[in-house]
Amino acid sequence: MLHCPPLGSVVPSSPHATVVSLPTLADIEGYERKEDRVWKTISAGYPRFVRNRLVQEAAQQAAQKYKRTGELFPVVSLKSARALLKWAGILNAQVDQEADWVLISLPAGPAVEKLAKLIQHTGTLISSRQAEAYLKGLPCQENASASKKIKSFCAPYLAEAKAENILISLSGMNAAYAAMTAVNQIQNPKGKNIWIQLGWLYVDSAKILEKNRSTEHIFIKNIQELDRVEQILKEGRVAGIFAEAPNNPQLETPDIPKLRQLCDRYDAKLVLDPSAVSIATLNLLPYADIVCSSLTKYAASEGDVMAGILAVNENRPEAVQLIKEAKNIIEPLHPLDAEVLAQQITRLNEVVKKINVSAHIIAQRLSKHPAIAFVRTAEVVATKSNYQKLKRPGAGIGSLITIELKKEMRGVYDKLQCVKGPSFGLEFTLISPYLWLAHFDEVMSEPGREEIRSAGLDPDLLRISIGLEPVEEIWDMLEKALK
Repeated sequence: MLHCPPLGSVVPSSPHATVVSLPTLADIEGYERKEDRVWKTISAGYPRFVRNRLVQEAAQQAAQKYKRTGELFPVVSLKSARALLKWAGILNAQVDQEADWVLISLPAGPAVEKLAKLIQHTGTLISSRQAEAYLKGLPCQENASASKKIKSFCAPYLAEAKAENILISLSGMNAAYAAMTAVNQIQNPKGKNIWIQLGWLYVDSAKILEKNRSTEHIFIKNIQELDRVEQILKEGRVAGIFAEAPNNPQLETPDIPKLRQLCDRYDAKLVLDPSAVSIATLNLLPYADIVCSSLTKYAASEGDVMAGILAVNENRPEAVQLIKEAKNIIEPLHPLDAEVLAQQITRLNEVVKKINVSAHIIAQRLSKHPAIAFVRTAEVVATKSNYQKLKRPGAGIGSLITIELKKEMRGVYDKLQCVKGPSFGLEFTLISPYLWLAHFDEVMSEPGREEIRSAGLDPDLLRISIGLEPVEEIWDMLEKALK
């Protein structure tokens, strides 16, 4: 039954939940501004943005053991700790190996925020299940069968990669980070150090490209400007192109076969991310050098596991080197999280199929509603034919619908009676004022809002992720809020 949980509630009701309830736009503002009124209610949330209470307790326990003070960062490995500190240019951190993870301790100062952001972008914080096992003194045991089950299930969707070379990571962003870094390891020695960001990307993917000091980042807002892409490629310095298909929240899809031709012509790598609709919906690996995607969405549809996936197209040039580099960089999913994902991922096809049917019906009804100015799905935007070429047989539009309103967004958002917060592709319907969460600083300033509009987006759009509830329940809830 659809309902709006109180501020700070986690969904599902689990210590490992990945969704925190933010029922009003004032709560969103308080969340972004770190207001005590909001944050005192929050014990968990989307784990790259909200440090789970169990993770915080594990860090504090290790700090007491090693007599560390300052800001504490429990990351998954010594390898990642060293890479993050080098990237941030931090020399005064304490690094302690503790059980199967590493504690970084850092004195207060500007470097704290810098390191926190890099950990967020690369998805390298320990998981709540890993923290819980540590706090209970449970030994870490590899679970090869769970990992093998996940890879075997995903293999048919990634036919151009051997199952053993499909990499399951502790977050989708870690997979994206590993993909970009692996490409740099191959391309940078050739003098190729430009990345083209084609279209709007999820905020952390874009930040990895922006903040890499060894590469140049070029953002092409319009994904149909392939003539401009080719002009840049002709310079001979492009390491790779990163694109989402479809992108979030525009839900636009590039001409992927044409991009492949361009990358072949100018020796650039093509990295594609289908997180918005899942690997079960689009067949991207035949065109890509690397596909990276979140499994937190759709595959872990109950909303209590973070995970990602990376696959290299083994038919592409330098595939062996890319696989080797990616394996050296990526951080594997913790065995306890792998066990839970192995159970949930078997329902992926069923979940996606049902969501697709409901999302199509809801999108059609929204497009005729007098309170709606514009509705976006992957199959109603200008690039719908690009999307349709990549769909698997019987596939649909995924869970995401973006709407722009004719009335003030605040009143509609506050009235919605469903779960409201970050994430998507889950078994429950979930709505967020996406840009208020992902680009709050820009939304709060007129120049920032103008920058968002220049990408063809309304700063006050609502992103709807359709769940598994009966479609008439979902529609009734939306219609009441839109009145």
